Amino acid sequence: MKLTGGFVRAALALCCCLGTAFGVQLDCSQYSSGITKDGRSWVACPRNLQPVCGTDGNTYSNDCGICLHNVEHSASVEKEHDGECDPKPIVVDCSNYRRAVVDDHVVVACPRIFKPVCGSDSFTYDNDCGICAYNAEHDTNVTKIHEGPCKESVAVDCTRYRTQTTKDGKTLVACPRDLNPVCGTDGNTYDNECAICAHNVEQRTHVGKRHSGQCRQKTAELDCSKFPARKVKGGKDLIRCPRILLPVCGTDGFTYDNDCSICAHNVQHGTDVKKSHDGRCKAESTPVDCSTYLSGTKAGEAIGACPFILREICGTDGVTYSNDCALCAHNMEYGTQVAKKHDGRCIEEAHQLNCSRYPTSTLKDGRELMACTMIYDPVCSTDGVTYASECTLCAHNLEHRTNLGKRKNGPCEEDITRALCKDFKEVSPICTLEYMPHCGSDGKTYSNRCAFCNAYLESRTTLNIMSLTEC
Repeated sequence: MKLTGGFVRAALALCCCLGTAFGVQLDCSQYSSGITKDGRSWVACPRNLQPVCGTDGNTYSNDCGICLHNVEHSASVEKEHDGECDPKPIVVDCSNYRRAVVDDHVVVACPRIFKPVCGSDSFTYDNDCGICAYNAEHDTNVTKIHEGPCKESVAVDCTRYRTQTTKDGKTLVACPRDLNPVCGTDGNTYDNECAICAHNVEQRTHVGKRHSGQCRQKTAELDCSKFPARKVKGGKDLIRCPRILLPVCGTDGFTYDNDCSICAHNVQHGTDVKKSHDGRCKAESTPVDCSTYLSGTKAGEAIGACPFILREICGTDGVTYSNDCALCAHNMEYGTQVAKKHDGRCIEEAHQLNCSRYPTSTLKDGRELMACTMIYDPVCSTDGVTYASECTLCAHNLEHRTNLGKRKNGPCEEDITRALCKDFKEVSPICTLEYMPHCGSDGKTYSNRCAFCNAYLESRTTLNIMSLTEC
């Protein structure tokens, strides 16, 4: 397995302590608080979303959320760190699935049910049984992180690492010595997130973070000798395969039930399909040739270097881009590997929102309010705004008499918005005149990044980017 990043530490090694096991005690006195008539304690918390991780492993909407939790539950949770907590692993009960030993290999018989789950190795499995099968076959301990497919990549914030320019003009990144392996989108394992940033600076690449931990080992060669062919009537060869679902992706781009299915396909059709990788093939996408647009462009200048042509495309991240170049610019700025899913705008599908499970109370003036906790479990609504939880979205609908739906679990493009405007600390009095449309969550089209970020700051960071196109 390839470990990358040691050369950076040799050049610029920084010995630093990244924190202890103890949390940060919060000053809760800054928030208004009191006791209700029925003796319950309360804390008035602002609605701004600045997620923090508590020492109990839960993510809260902001610092005040921890204070409220402590008051309501007589707890003493402290702040572990800013940002969301790492997801808690879920142990899958594998006792329900039948096992067999074939040629000294343990095989788990999985049902042909497609209910994708994300494993702690950031690999998407078809169902819970897929995790059990992988663990049994590879003697690993992968757990379930959440229902649904894993994210393709995670943006790395490289601005927090110090850089230094050498006498010969090279830029080096000063990385800490801690070993906290992460898997890059190039398939290489790096010592830590900073090593990815250092690699990108030195090699002028745009590698992102696929997941925490080491990358999965390369897929083994397909051995069809384990599945002997038999002659059937008419003299044809045929391989009978077990009805076990262990999906593999063939080099022809098709997903097969298991290794045997590829071998059977080759025998039946006289082909030479090989195994590309374990798991299903990725959804069909079209890579964009970015060399035709942004060669020689420095980081931070990519978005402004694109032509003002509106040929909307949908990225594999579900975001609409104004043209191919805008997608390339996004990959360059944020270290992602988004491909083109199809021409035209992305199509949104709203998920069902069940608000009946959250309790409501009626005030003296007749208004109805919904009681929501401050636990941060974000959802993205159909208006493009991230709400702290499904309950908070329901509360918004109740309070404002709206009928917003849930677009997806997890945050909207708020992280992209924050990164897009990170260089704008205050409203800029002068913006350039180039036209590079940005569509805001308020339904307005802004002429370029500067105009959008001005509006973002004026909205007190509640405005989000919907697409890099006209609304």
